[in-house]
Amino acid sequence: MKHIPTVIFICLLMVSCDYLDKAPGVDVTEDDIFSSKTNVETFLASIYQKGIHSNLGYGSPNNSGDDTTNPHSSLWSGRCDEAEQCAPWYEPNNWNSASVTADNTDDRRWSLRWEAVRKVALMVKRADEVPDITPAYASQLKAESRVIRALNYFEMLKFYGGVPVIDHFIEVNENLKIPRSSVEDVVNFIISDIDESLPYLPDRQTGALRGRIDKGAALAIRSKTLLYAASPLFNTSVPYLDMGENNNLICFGNEDPERWEDAAYAAKECLDWAEENGCHLVTDQGVSQNYRYAWEQYDNPEIILAEKAHNAIGKWTWPWSSMAPPNVYPGNSGQSGITVTLNHVRKYEKKDGSIQTWEGGDDLQKKMSELDFRFEACIVGNLGRWNSEFPALELYEGGKHANTCFGGFWLHKHYPSIISETVWQYVPNSTLFQLNEIYLNYAEAMNEAYGPDNSNGFELTARQAVNIVRARSGMPEVEASGKDAFRQAVRHERDIELAFDNHRFWDIRRWMIAEEEGVMTGDMYGIRITRIEGNPKEYHYEPYVFETRSWNRRGYLHPFSTNEVNKGYLVQNPGY
Repeated sequence: MKHIPTVIFICLLMVSCDYLDKAPGVDVTEDDIFSSKTNVETFLASIYQKGIHSNLGYGSPNNSGDDTTNPHSSLWSGRCDEAEQCAPWYEPNNWNSASVTADNTDDRRWSLRWEAVRKVALMVKRADEVPDITPAYASQLKAESRVIRALNYFEMLKFYGGVPVIDHFIEVNENLKIPRSSVEDVVNFIISDIDESLPYLPDRQTGALRGRIDKGAALAIRSKTLLYAASPLFNTSVPYLDMGENNNLICFGNEDPERWEDAAYAAKECLDWAEENGCHLVTDQGVSQNYRYAWEQYDNPEIILAEKAHNAIGKWTWPWSSMAPPNVYPGNSGQSGITVTLNHVRKYEKKDGSIQTWEGGDDLQKKMSELDFRFEACIVGNLGRWNSEFPALELYEGGKHANTCFGGFWLHKHYPSIISETVWQYVPNSTLFQLNEIYLNYAEAMNEAYGPDNSNGFELTARQAVNIVRARSGMPEVEASGKDAFRQAVRHERDIELAFDNHRFWDIRRWMIAEEEGVMTGDMYGIRITRIEGNPKEYHYEPYVFETRSWNRRGYLHPFSTNEVNKGYLVQNPGY
C-alpha cells in the first residue's frame, strides 16, 4: 500500500468517489462536497481517478477495482513498429490492418476525460467555499485540478487535434453541444491552465503524496504540449488531409519556427525545476543497470509523475497477464505476451556506438551481448533472464517459451522481475513523465530552433542534452553534424531511451513518418532461432517477415465515434 498516495487510497476504499455521478438529491449534494476538507479531498481523489491515465492496460471494467486509468488491455507498443501484441484479439491489430474507424475508434477514455473535465470545473468554481481550509490550500486544490484538466486536453489534442474547450462549470440550462475549437485554441487553453496554476503548486510532492500534481508535473505537461505543437503534424499550413474551412481543427494553418523556440524554453524550465528539486537521472547503479533501475524501481528520483491508483494486482490478470510470455506461469497461453520486432531491435547500437547488423548467421548470442545495455534492460532474447524462476527463456524452435514469439524477442519492460510464483500480487505504477523524456524534448526542440551545437544562451546545447542521456547507459557521444542529421540522431535516441513507454506511436504521427517502410506500413520482421549441432553456446538465427501491415493516411489523427458525430456538434476528422 505504500505506493498509493493518501488521497487516492482514500478514494479506493470508498464505495464511490464519483459524487457528480449520483442522482440529484441522493446521498451527496454539491454543497456536501464543499462543506469540509475531508469531503473536498475525497472529491479531489475522484478527479485523480478519472483524470490520471495509465500506460498499462487493464482490459475491462473493474478488472482491478477501477475501470478508469486505462480500459485498454494492452500497451501501445503493439500499434507500431516496436512490438506485436501476440494474441490476435487485442486492440493493436486494428491499427496494424488500418481498420480503425469511427465505429471502432480505439479510444476507451473519451467519456472518462470529460467526466474529469466536468469535475475540475466544479472544483475551480467552489473550492474557495470550503470552510475549514486556508485560501492557500483552496488555491492548491484548484491548481492541481486545472493541471489534470490540462493533461486530459493534451491527451485529446494528440488523439484528435482540436476538441471542444470547456473553461467553466456548465449549468443544466446551458447549451451542451459545444463545437470543436481550433488546434491553436486548445494548445493555448492547456498552457493557460498550467501557467495560471504554477504559483499555487508545491515544488515537489514527496512521500505518501507522490502521484499528486506538483510544479514538475505541470512543467512536464507544458513541455510535451509545446513539443507536439511545434511538430510537423500540427505546425503546418498544409494538413495531412484537407478539411477545407475546418483545417484549423487539425493544424495551426501556418508553419512558425518560433514554436520550436517555445518548446525549447518550456523543456529548459522543466530541467531547471529538476535541478532545483532533486529530480535527476539515475546514474548510481552502474551503466549496465541504470536504465533498468529507472523503469523498474518505483518512486526513483528520475520520475516526475506516475499513475498510482491501484492496489496490488495478481499476475493472472491485467496488466501483468497481457505482458508475460506463455509458459512463464500456468494459464497464460491465451494472453500470448508481447514480442519485440526485429525492426525495433535493429535500432540498438553496439556498446561502442557502431551499427549492429542482422543478416542471419550462427552468432545470435554474441550479437545480443554486444548491444547497448538498454537492450537487455527491457528485452529478453534467447536464453535471456525473465526472473529468478526463469533465468534462461528458450526462444529457439521447440523451446519452452517460443510459442507466439514471432519477433524472436519478448518484451520485459513494465513487468517487474519481482513478480513470480512467490510474489503473485504486485502494485503497478505507470510512469507518465520522466526526466529522460524532458532532456530529449529539449534536444529535439533546440536542434530545430538553433541547430545541434548552439545553446542560444541556455546552459545546454541539443547535443549535450542527448549525450547526458546516453552517458548514463555507457553509450558514446553522438557524432552527427548538421540539423538534418542530428534530427535523425535525436529521433533514434527517443526510439531507444523511451522505448515501450507510449511515445513511439505518437512520435510517428507527430513526425508524420507512418508511411515509411517498416514503421506503420510494410514488413514487420522477426528472427527464427535454431540450435547448432555440436555448439551449445551459440544459435543460428534467420530474419523473416512475420506480418505485413497496412496504413491509411487518415490515421494521423483518431476518428471521433459515430455516436458523438451523430449528436451534431463535432466535425469528424478527415478520411473517416
